Amino acid sequence: MRTYTKLLARTVVLAAVGWFAGCNGTIDDEPDVVLEILTLTISPITSSQNGTGGTCTYTLTPATVTLKNLPKNSLAEESPFNDIVLRSVDIAYVWDDGAVTPSTTAGIGGTVPANGTGTAQFTAISNVALGVTQAPDPIGNGRAGHTASLAMVFNGATVSGDAVSATAGGTLQVGSCTVNFGACCAAGGSCSLLSEAACLNDGGSYKGDGTSCSTSNICIGP
Repeated sequence: MRTYTKLLARTVVLAAVGWFAGCNGTIDDEPDVVLEILTLTISPITSSQNGTGGTCTYTLTPATVTLKNLPKNSLAEESPFNDIVLRSVDIAYVWDDGAVTPSTTAGIGGTVPANGTGTAQFTAISNVALGVTQAPDPIGNGRAGHTASLAMVFNGATVSGDAVSATAGGTLQVGSCTVNFGACCAAGGSCSLLSEAACLNDGGSYKGDGTSCSTSNICIGP
C-alpha cells in the first residue's frame, strides 16, 4: 500500500510540474511589454505646378508618432532589456477614387524606454507614388486633390529580443494642383504638347492652355 501511495504522489507531482512548465512556456513566448500609440500626426501634403517637366510638385512634411512602452509587470519596468527599439512602419493606402498605391514599409528609428515614451518620424508616402497619374485624373496631376485612408503597423523589438507592434489608422490629404497643357512650338517649327513651364524651359513658344498641335499652322507665324 505504501509503495502504491508513493508512486501515485510522484505521478501527481510530475503532472503538476509538466502543467506549470507548459504554462510558463506560453508566457515566456510573449513580450513583457506592450507598444501603445499615444499621438499620430500626418500633415497635409501641399502641391503646386512649378515643376519644369509639367507635373505637380509635392512638398512632404514627415509624419510624427509618439509611442508608449507599457510594462506588463514590475520587472518589465527595468531598462535596458525592456526598452523597445523601433524598426519600421508598414503602410497600406485606400484612395478616395479607388486608385491603387502598393503598400510600403518605411524605416523609423529611436527607442521607447521601459515605462516611458518616445517620438519618431516617418514618410507617409513617396514623391514617386504621388506623381503617378491614374484615370480619370488629367495628365501630370498625379495624386493631387485626393485623400487616402492609411492603415499602419509600427514594428519594433525589445533589447532582449521580443518583437512588438502597434496598429493605427490615419488620413493623408494631398493638395489640389491642376497642370494645364497646350501647344509648344520649337524654334524649328515642330510642335509638342507641354505645360507652359516645360515649354518655356525648353525655349519654345507656348500657344496657350488647351491648344493643340493638330490645329493647322499653329506653329507658323507669331
